[in-house]
Amino acid sequence: MFGIRRFIDSSGDSKELALAQFSALSQQIPLLYAIVIVNTLTLSYVHYGLAPKFLTIGFPAFFCVIGVVRTLRMAFSRGKRRPSIDIVRRQLRLTIVLGIILGAAMTAWAIALFSYGDAFTKGHVTLFIGLNMIAVITCLMPLRQVASLIFVLVAIPSVMYLLSQPEMVYRAIAVNILLVSGAMGLVLLRSNTEFRNSVEKQRALDEQKNTLLVLNRENRRLAAEDSLTGLPNRRCFFEKLEETLEERTRTGEDFVLGLLDLDGFKPINDIFGHAAGDRLLIEVARRMQAVMPDDGFLARLGGDEFAIILPHPGTNLEAESACDRIVDAMSESFDFDDGSATISATIGLARFPDASRNAQTLYERADYALYYTKQNNKGHVGVYSIEHETILKEVSMIAQRLREADLDNELSVVFQPIVDHAQGETKGFEALARWHNPVLGKVSPELFIRSAEQMGIISKLTLVLLQKAVDAAAAWPEDKYLSFNLSAYELCSTETIQSILALVDASPLPTSRLVFEITETAVMQDFSRANQSLKLLREAGAQIALDDFGTGYSSLSYVRQLPLDRLKIDRSFIMDIETDQASMDIVKSIVDLCCNLKIDCIVEGVETEPQLQMLESIGCRQYQGFYFSRPMDARSAAQYVAFDQDLECAG
Repeated sequence: MFGIRRFIDSSGDSKELALAQFSALSQQIPLLYAIVIVNTLTLSYVHYGLAPKFLTIGFPAFFCVIGVVRTLRMAFSRGKRRPSIDIVRRQLRLTIVLGIILGAAMTAWAIALFSYGDAFTKGHVTLFIGLNMIAVITCLMPLRQVASLIFVLVAIPSVMYLLSQPEMVYRAIAVNILLVSGAMGLVLLRSNTEFRNSVEKQRALDEQKNTLLVLNRENRRLAAEDSLTGLPNRRCFFEKLEETLEERTRTGEDFVLGLLDLDGFKPINDIFGHAAGDRLLIEVARRMQAVMPDDGFLARLGGDEFAIILPHPGTNLEAESACDRIVDAMSESFDFDDGSATISATIGLARFPDASRNAQTLYERADYALYYTKQNNKGHVGVYSIEHETILKEVSMIAQRLREADLDNELSVVFQPIVDHAQGETKGFEALARWHNPVLGKVSPELFIRSAEQMGIISKLTLVLLQKAVDAAAAWPEDKYLSFNLSAYELCSTETIQSILALVDASPLPTSRLVFEITETAVMQDFSRANQSLKLLREAGAQIALDDFGTGYSSLSYVRQLPLDRLKIDRSFIMDIETDQASMDIVKSIVDLCCNLKIDCIVEGVETEPQLQMLESIGCRQYQGFYFSRPMDARSAAQYVAFDQDLECAG
């Protein structure tokens, strides 16, 4: 019994093979039943009246009912969705069981009819056995059990019965059936093996295909996903931007593009390390996702830059309000193993189609709104407007004129004195850049220096301006120094620093009379490279001043790490010092810091006598501002120095 169960069990076959067998048999079994029913009816008709009715009517009717029912069920099952694998295996077992039962029954029925009738009806019986055997082998080829089944249930009983007949012709037919059934059994086994191999190969191909699909999906995901935060990356963002723009161009609806930049992120990397910076970016992404509108799209462009698409932004105020929630989410401090830090975020927005109908231009205008907001209202949200459009046109014109400018003739330097009021003497001058273009006239230094930085030609301007400054300073007394500003671009460019040092070496001004001013923001562009550049300048004999102190990151860690000789307190603390006690306290703290570090402290932006008196009361000594002198050209600076010298001699 156990052996029969194992014989008919196909659970060891793969799922794909079982499904392929079921699919093939569902088409072939109806044909098999049709052939066998026709053969049965024909044989029963020939023997009608010769054999008992239960053989000529009863059995054929019973078999035909089974055949019709099975045929109809198979036909209907093909029109339905694919059954489960459990149903399939059950149907395959049923097919084998029915094959055993019906095969044995049909063989017994045929042998029972053999004894009735004459030689012609007996010949018909042997033909019936042969035709049914061929039909079963052909139609049930997907089942490997069929070969053994046919041989045991049809061939052997038929052969044994025919060999028992006295007529030689039936014995010959018996041998013939034995040989043919054996040969067809081998053919069936080979065909079944090929069928199985074909199914298994297809299964392997499908597995490979599925694996490739999974890999492709994973590759597409990785190609479109930021590996650190899990957000869509820069590539995915621009694809989404193009897709959204094309859709809204068709529908006429608007949307808002936003660019976000973190304020104060670089110091996190420098103080707590890059691992802490990565954790901060992950937390930033999480916080942004938590407050983003449900239909909003958020991506990380790289570094501390993120992009936002608001497909249904509402009014500008509503879009700003949505982004304000993102900015507010950054206000809570970020905790690390070694401490905590607070950062802010600035966002620039540009609306389609008001700002632009082109994806690249829309992006650039959102970027400009971000840049403008960082310069004028850091930590808030700014929307691209007509004002920005006007500024952009002006900047574009400045950039064009800068490319065509005769820098040697159009650039000039003015000088503002730095005085030690306690000693009543001028210590040096800060060189300030000026540009007078034949077409544009006088251009604000803030505008043309920013344009030169964006164009990548700031180093050319720096070398021209420095040459003019050192040429003028060389004529001053030896105790007067020249203070010259360097941008982030110079600090991060070893080549530019080398060019500056070469220029100074070739000039008549000793390097010891040079002070290079830097800002905290410039240093934070790349602290490591900036610090390396400052050390090169210091080793060459120049001094270093940290300009606009208190407006940038103001980290005591940087003051300690940088090779500084002086701090310059930003003018923003001096404007309200007469009425704002907090400003007074901050300035006093910075003065005390410089005293403790034994570095000079210079106060910028002194414009009135009351300001000067208050600053002197807290220990300030060196100043710079309109109260003492406005910036002056090289000739006036030389006269100022000469007059100052006369005063010192008279004193």
